[in-house]
Amino acid sequence: MLGLLLLKPNASYHVRELARLTNTAPGTLHKELAKLTISGILQSKKVGNQVHYSANLACPIYEELASIFRKTSGLADVLAEALISVKDQITVAFVFGSVGRGEQQSTSDVDVMIIGALSFGDAVQLLHPTQAILQREINPVVYSTEEFQRRVKNNDSFLNEVLTKPKLFIIGAENELRQST
Repeated sequence: MLGLLLLKPNASYHVRELARLTNTAPGTLHKELAKLTISGILQSKKVGNQVHYSANLACPIYEELASIFRKTSGLADVLAEALISVKDQITVAFVFGSVGRGEQQSTSDVDVMIIGALSFGDAVQLLHPTQAILQREINPVVYSTEEFQRRVKNNDSFLNEVLTKPKLFIIGAENELRQST
């Protein structure tokens, strides 16, 4: 819930909306929102008969907290937003390697596999600005659907390794990945 609010600083949500988006009980969520508002991390505003919550951009630690969420749980959202304009050209995109496995170090780069009609050059151009946001190097690996299928069929050792390890999906899910093979 905090990640959602910090990573979308211009958005505001009422308790039930946040509960639905985060799959959390409204009562529990309301208590946490109240604590975070009192601490100054969030701000609340009455809109009609609802109370809307949003990130408090004036909070002295807002940037640091948002940065932590972008580098951890918000990473997929930042990458998905970078690729949103070409989503129709992508069958599936996911983070693999140490970050995909949840074993990243502070110096870990972000390995992103993209399968679809997007060119490598376009992927680099779209993902490059996210390096500054995430403060990590982004390394895209791009395959057309046909090339990906051919490599899987030929038991490509690199792809076999990637496909058997945990992944963090950006666009699509495991189902789309299986259909691509």
